Amino acid sequence: MPQTDPRPDIVMVMTDQHAARVLGCAGDGAARTPALDALAAAGTRFDTCYCPSPLCVPSRMAFLSGLEPHQSGVLGNDDYLPSDIPTLAHALGAAGYDCRLVGRMHFYGPDQSHGFDRVLGDIGPNWPGSGAPDIGPLTKGRGNRGPELAHSGVGETSYQAFDAAVTAQALDTLEDLTRQRQQTGRPFFCLISLFCPHPPYIAPRADFDALAGRVPPPRLPVPQQEPPAIAAWRAAGDLADLSAEAAQTSRTAYYALVRGIDQLAGRVFETVAERPDTVSIYTSDHGEALGERGLWWKSTMYDESAKVPLILRGPGFEAGQVDRQVCNLMDLSATILSLGGARLPGHCGHDLRDRTRPQTSVSSYYGGLMNISLPPLRHRMLRHGRWKLVWYDGLPPQLFDMDGDPGETTNLASCPDHGDLLLDLSHDLLAGWEPGRIALAQRRKAARTAVLRDWVTATRPAEPMRWRDPEPQRNRYT
Repeated sequence: MPQTDPRPDIVMVMTDQHAARVLGCAGDGAARTPALDALAAAGTRFDTCYCPSPLCVPSRMAFLSGLEPHQSGVLGNDDYLPSDIPTLAHALGAAGYDCRLVGRMHFYGPDQSHGFDRVLGDIGPNWPGSGAPDIGPLTKGRGNRGPELAHSGVGETSYQAFDAAVTAQALDTLEDLTRQRQQTGRPFFCLISLFCPHPPYIAPRADFDALAGRVPPPRLPVPQQEPPAIAAWRAAGDLADLSAEAAQTSRTAYYALVRGIDQLAGRVFETVAERPDTVSIYTSDHGEALGERGLWWKSTMYDESAKVPLILRGPGFEAGQVDRQVCNLMDLSATILSLGGARLPGHCGHDLRDRTRPQTSVSSYYGGLMNISLPPLRHRMLRHGRWKLVWYDGLPPQLFDMDGDPGETTNLASCPDHGDLLLDLSHDLLAGWEPGRIALAQRRKAARTAVLRDWVTATRPAEPMRWRDPEPQRNRYT
């Protein structure tokens, strides 16, 4: 018999664009998330977790590397993590773990592994300059602009087919890893990454009907006065003419997609529920505004966009607990490293089990959604205890008291009583962060990427993504 390794197996499910508040266990009466609620009841839910950037690629690469976007150079969805920057998979692998990746991780560029043994590939093209994945003729829009939200509702997309394939492959992979653990004693880290509830907000009939009439309208109206950066973002998203009916249908479809990923994630977590030596993790890469303040998608620092769900179950995490301390996805990866006894030099996170960890989280955004280039959208957020400061490049900041004003409706930045606080928080937020240098790097990168896009246009004819017939075979969506 192999010698037993005392370190836990780690099973993690990451989704794309799941707002932290859309969980039954987070108090959302409309959410239908029994599997994630059960996970929280058996573990610890971290109620104040932020993403490193409210955009897919920068957030995920910061989670994997422990480096903020400006440190790794991954500022937008057109950037990729250099292969000479190690990830938590490299560190865990060096410490003896078998690291598997099943599904989407939004790796961009030539390196599609970054330390993982990748069992199933991503959805869509991944080379520099390729742009967003084409989802084919099943919908009338990807959902990333206001008019496309009018096509939300009942239906099926290739994103859902991808997630079903990922889940099926994940269950097979967990079976293989469990058998290997029994034979060799080697622990494993299995990261299972789903695409939904990312737009388009089109959900299967059963899920949509289960939520129809149950989802309330947004709580927060469009403010009469708002920061210029947010006004520019609203205009770029073409949201002015979105009808209340289309918005409500989109909200219902989003909740329905969450119901769907709850079912898929539940199948994974149920598989390992009885294993006392396994840590189970659920999270997402960023949130979704979902019509609050008249905003949609991500890319702002309001909690709807910047907060993510985070639940951990297993050794070291008390059942039924809610941890309200401020944290970040980089703290999650630091925790995974600590659980595995692995080191990743330069990592910016802190172990979530350490109750003395700093009550601070940062997040930053540099553009990169909808192919727009609006300098005012370059901004950075600091959450320190009860206070949230949002600093815009060249525009007035926002300061919120998150205890007294969780809806972030009253900007205290110009209040004389908070002058010293604003100065202290600004010093912390700007430390080591140089927006001028970052802007220059972005312009240079944009010029290089333009050549790649021209090459793609000239050498690769545009055609929709084609899915193979769903015959039972391994890695059929790779």
